[in-house]
Amino acid sequence: MAGGSSESDEDGAWQTGGEKTLDRREFHMPQAGITLHISQGALSHTTWSTGAGTVVWEAADATVRHLDTSFAPNGLRGKRVVELGAGTGVCGIACAALGATVVLTDLPEVLPIAKSNAAASPWHERISVQPLNWADAAVPDALTCADLIVACDCIYQPAAYGALASVLAALSSPCLIAWRPRGKREADFLAQVTTAFALERVAHAQERETSLAWLRPVVANINS
Repeated sequence: MAGGSSESDEDGAWQTGGEKTLDRREFHMPQAGITLHISQGALSHTTWSTGAGTVVWEAADATVRHLDTSFAPNGLRGKRVVELGAGTGVCGIACAALGATVVLTDLPEVLPIAKSNAAASPWHERISVQPLNWADAAVPDALTCADLIVACDCIYQPAAYGALASVLAALSSPCLIAWRPRGKREADFLAQVTTAFALERVAHAQERETSLAWLRPVVANINS
């Protein structure tokens, strides 16, 4: 996650506890025959208020499953993927497992855990990390030639929606976006991005209250 703007939450019990307290998580990709092993950092209120995603948030399960069913075993071979708000890097690492060259991006303070998880994976040679604050004036040129953008659980701070929408517009690549509706005016964000992208919801992904969708610019450069 990246955004850097604090946003209060009236019902914040979901923020802590459960699998977020584990040191390590596993994510199974049965179509590819792969299990991802992802380390998590310490969880605190700062994780939520600053957007520093050192733990795996709820939408990651459905995102990894969708990537697995859509692209296994190596449907992303030769593709370049950028993950926004990568946090632990789980979704980007899943893309690397499916053959992609991946850039994990997030706020500088989050990158150590993403870098650690990437280095520990069998696909580390295809993964790099790069700091990216959505509020920065310009997106680095190195990120603008991606075939696919992945943005998982990035919709949670309304004050950052404009900056995230601007980053997506600058990248202008097909984006798989996933979120857990939390009453954070998610529809406002979708209204912003659909001025530049066509929104195609993933019908089977409404499981466990997670929403997935493809954002497709006028010119798409990946088959999915």
